[in-house]
Amino acid sequence: MEKVIKIGSNEVRLSNNVAWVMEYRDQFGKDILPAIMPLITTVSEGISTVISEAGTDITIESLSEAINGRAMDVLLPLYQAEFVDLVINVTWAMAKAADEDIDPPKKWVRQFDTFPLDVVGPAIFELIVKGFISSKNLTRLKRTGKKLNLQPLQQTKSSSPESNEG
Repeated sequence: MEKVIKIGSNEVRLSNNVAWVMEYRDQFGKDILPAIMPLITTVSEGISTVISEAGTDITIESLSEAINGRAMDVLLPLYQAEFVDLVINVTWAMAKAADEDIDPPKKWVRQFDTFPLDVVGPAIFELIVKGFISSKNLTRLKRTGKKLNLQPLQQTKSSSPESNEG
């Protein structure tokens, strides 16, 4: 899936195909899963609530819309230096997956006059959710109605764009 978002005055094409995970690993020297698990953990309660409220009528699209509508409530407490770096780095990796010719992260991020986390954060989270939750797993979640029970967000080491210019 691809999505175009506006970052400052620029339109940026993002892709949630599996290539973004590899781009992230290649550029920043580590797997993305440990970095995004705290984010997924933090919003898992919100996902459970959305599923509980929607019951059997939920689809990947409606789940994504509901989460996107609540994203700022969920993401706002996470806005710290590590989270900002993570959003920038994941955004770069998704942009790189959509366009192989984009610049390395430090040079790429310089093109933006602003980087509105309230726009970018929910957009990349939507792409992550759509990329990581299959229709089969969503069906299983609907059937069981179980709430996810994961650990709260813990601070992680920063991985800013400057860390690997490549």
